[in-house]
Amino acid sequence: MVVNGGDELVPGRDIGVAFSLVCDRGFAVGLCSHRHARMGTLVWMAEPFFDGFPTADDVEAIETWRWPVFFPLGAAFRRKIVDRIGRVPIPQALRSFPTLRTGGQLGRPWTEQLGGVLGADGPTTENRDLPVNMIVNDTALKEMLVTGWRPADRW
Repeated sequence: MVVNGGDELVPGRDIGVAFSLVCDRGFAVGLCSHRHARMGTLVWMAEPFFDGFPTADDVEAIETWRWPVFFPLGAAFRRKIVDRIGRVPIPQALRSFPTLRTGGQLGRPWTEQLGGVLGADGPTTENRDLPVNMIVNDTALKEMLVTGWRPADRW
């Protein structure tokens, strides 16, 4: 498969594992875009929900992704909490490791880009829409999806 300007897709960098998680709103879709040595698997959750089990073609057609979180995807597969959809190309907008924010001094979050590590001495941010650097389990992930949670909700 070839993308943008003849650049070949690189497995492990440009191809991700898509999965489905059943919640009260239907079948939610997630896509593993990165693995971080300390935090684990970074997954992006899709905006749309599906009434039936989504296919790889359905995942490739998704245009809007909610936010990324770290999620123990391997354990979720082993425990049959999620179902594998397949390996799909990661959308161009999701290929770079995202800038994440986490709690800082006096409740002011700071940015941390785990791909190229900015630590506690990094700049502060007031951008409530930046994804939050957090690990969630399946129960929290379902709750976030069902309630329409957004990063601004955790400020």
